[in-house]
Amino acid sequence: MKILLKLLLVPILLNWHTTEASPSIYFRNEDPINITITTASSLIQTTSAPPISLPILKPESTVSPCDLIEEAAALHCIGPLVDYAADLSNNVLHPPLSAVEMTCDKYNQYMMCTQGVRPDCRQSRAPNIEFMYETICEEKFAAIMKEEKVCLLEVENSLRLLYIPCSLTLTLVFLFLQRQKLIQAYVDCLIEREDTTCRDAVKIEISFLSMLAKRNSEARCELNTDATKARPKAQPLEECDTQGNCKCRLPGYYYEAARKKCLDVDECESLSSACSQKCINLPGTFECSCDQRFYKLAADNRSCERLDQSPMWLFFAHGQSVWNISTDGKSFQLQRAGLQKTAMIDIDVKENRLYYADIGANVIERMNIEGTFPQAVQRFDVDGLEGIAVDWIGRNLYSLRREDILAQSLDGRFRQSVYKNVMKLPRSIALHPAKGIMFVTDWSANAFIAAASMDGSHFRKIVTDRITWPNAVAVDIFAEKIYWADAFLDTIESANMDGTGRRIIIADAGSVPHVFGLAIADDFLYWTDWTYRGILRANKHNGENITVLAQTALLPYSLKIFHKTLQPERECISKIYLCDGLAQCSNQADELNCPPRICLPGQFQCHDNRKCLPPGGLCDEVADCADSSDEIYCSHQTKTSRGEFVLNSPSRKEKRSSDYWSENMI
Repeated sequence: MKILLKLLLVPILLNWHTTEASPSIYFRNEDPINITITTASSLIQTTSAPPISLPILKPESTVSPCDLIEEAAALHCIGPLVDYAADLSNNVLHPPLSAVEMTCDKYNQYMMCTQGVRPDCRQSRAPNIEFMYETICEEKFAAIMKEEKVCLLEVENSLRLLYIPCSLTLTLVFLFLQRQKLIQAYVDCLIEREDTTCRDAVKIEISFLSMLAKRNSEARCELNTDATKARPKAQPLEECDTQGNCKCRLPGYYYEAARKKCLDVDECESLSSACSQKCINLPGTFECSCDQRFYKLAADNRSCERLDQSPMWLFFAHGQSVWNISTDGKSFQLQRAGLQKTAMIDIDVKENRLYYADIGANVIERMNIEGTFPQAVQRFDVDGLEGIAVDWIGRNLYSLRREDILAQSLDGRFRQSVYKNVMKLPRSIALHPAKGIMFVTDWSANAFIAAASMDGSHFRKIVTDRITWPNAVAVDIFAEKIYWADAFLDTIESANMDGTGRRIIIADAGSVPHVFGLAIADDFLYWTDWTYRGILRANKHNGENITVLAQTALLPYSLKIFHKTLQPERECISKIYLCDGLAQCSNQADELNCPPRICLPGQFQCHDNRKCLPPGGLCDEVADCADSSDEIYCSHQTKTSRGEFVLNSPSRKEKRSSDYWSENMI
């Protein structure tokens, strides 16, 4: 049935702009020519005998702008753009505006898929579908929809839950023959929506529906946006008995006696949703979502299932050695032996490397995980080091030493203090490179956890009370939460990245008597414990199902997890390379919506389109373009005294979380 309805919908959607059923572009010849295939000569000859009768189709006066291959390619590529119409339980008038990122990804893929198709041919196959996607993905409109994402999702959900005229039932599918009535029905539902919140989202939806209606030029479709049609008044949420005892009629609400009203339960705030990653609160309910690059929402609509099911590996420091172990604890492997005193390690998935600090030998080293010989990164000032962390996007190594937080390139060059005199007894460090934020812990008399910009511009203590020995801190980059372990209070806690929403995950001296290292992957916490002399695991939401994965001969220290999902790459390129004729981004985003090129690929085209420059003419502190566009997005302060351009220098001028990063990088 679904396939049949999809086949019915596709031609309707592709021909939205017509009022009546369009006549076929081709018509059947009333007198078909009979042809016979002569096998002996393999020649086709006309004859009066009719063994095979094929009707010849003649075009009307208009000629299709497509050849056969182009038409097939265009129809093949358009398929994903109309998938939103296949599920009758969803709004099929247009893709959900709340999912603008996914919608525009589909449109970009469509444009790439049809690169070999002439524009007039491509546009002739589905002019209104293409126009609709162009409108949604227009930069300013898309930005507004991203800002209103939560409200748009609430409006879309309320439409699904309203009475039958607002739901897309089978009857309404056939109203596509009377498209104005269908669009008007949705507009009526939006106008009559009783909830007074999210008014901007309602206006966006009505405006978009009006635009779709006006595309129907022949019908001159004008929507009535002042509808006042009455509908049955919704039942109150409150139910009270004769004694005045009240409760809420629907789940997802609680009764507040002081206001005598049912209020929405914020499942996201209370964490009762148990969403693996993101949670969106809605009236009476909630919705979980996952990072679609690496996860999919599971059947329980809460858990996020990893797309890449290759095994994860735990790496942990063991004093005189570093080991790795499978997440089920069944497989061990010695990674590095012969060390003196190693407690701090980290992983770089991109280059398949392990970093570790051997305080006894006064050296920071790195080695390929496959087992190649170690390479020294730093041979001085390693004493007093209390934590290292790899910035897998900026390609830098951060560390805690005494009162300072330092950064250097991954090969050890350009070492400098990012923050001075901000720590007393530093203990642990964790990064969220995509956000440009680091988290550090201090276990002095006034213990704290701080969030700091990785460029050195901002340092703020976010947890200062009920904290004593914050031995370990870790970031859940997908849920955007931090977790930490307190070895004195025997707890593991979590909070939002600004320190709000704090809650205890585990508070049990028998389970977490002395945590040292902590890591997060999927729905699990992993940690090392000195009392157990082992590696343990538990559910990250509630601390349940605590499992001892392995026990060690010596005290286990820092713990990290190796998997490419946990260090997602993010292409950040300078705006200098926009529209240079060479795609730097895998999705070619840097070459979309560009002016016509007059220059060769790789050359810089001045923004006034009057001059071409070789790459060497960029950022040389000499304006070669009349409009100086060759010097706009440059950061001359990152040049060394020898004139070398240091791309991964942790200079304040190359900041990721401040103005330079947002203005000069994409």
